[in-house]
Amino acid sequence: MRKDMSKVIVERPRKGRAWADLRTGRSRALVDDDGEPIKAKGAREPKKPQPKTKMLNEMLNPLKRYLASNVGRPWNKVYSEISEHLKPSSTVQQHVRDHIEDFVAIKTRMKSGVVMVTQRFGGERPLDEVWSYFYVHPKSGLLRKNDKRKTWSARQRDARMAADKERAARMRVIDAKTQLHKLRDGVWWEVKLGRSGDGREADALQAAGLTDLPLTVLYGLEGVRAVSKRQLNKTEIKRLKLR
Repeated sequence: MRKDMSKVIVERPRKGRAWADLRTGRSRALVDDDGEPIKAKGAREPKKPQPKTKMLNEMLNPLKRYLASNVGRPWNKVYSEISEHLKPSSTVQQHVRDHIEDFVAIKTRMKSGVVMVTQRFGGERPLDEVWSYFYVHPKSGLLRKNDKRKTWSARQRDARMAADKERAARMRVIDAKTQLHKLRDGVWWEVKLGRSGDGREADALQAAGLTDLPLTVLYGLEGVRAVSKRQLNKTEIKRLKLR
């Protein structure tokens, strides 16, 4: 017989009186430097907001641990056991039930050998692009750990690296006012930069139809525009080792 599921899944650390006061929004009597209560009328601490994020984590972390302990089992059985002991009549238990899909990618299918996930929001994405800690394998129906899951910071780092790589393939910085750009015509251009001013001045590259990139992305700088451009010749391209 498995351990009482409801206790395993929604178990939370016991709280003292201070937590009860926070949870109910109750104020407490003010005390002096010696810890004695101040007896003046109305001498109460202001009500403090409930720490929702911390409380949410304390409710959901047991669910996450329970799911991790059931990796490799059929998801239908795992979900059935969870549902059996999470009663809709209990606000806390229903709240935990509502967050199951935040941890488990349930709606999955195989596409060209890749596990695809249909999210509640955002449409269908490959498994390595979703936040879920676990997923249901579309063929076996087993609960699996999402080893390809990336944190938000890792995704941001990957995005920065991809942007840097893309920029390095099309741009070189010579000095604060001079850059070299390989544009949509496949030709390298020397570009002189100036301030964008009030934004009404035309950018030399955009005006020539050589790029559609936003200026901050194109130059990697804020508040600048191309004031002039010059096509590099073959000798310059060879000397500068451009491709």
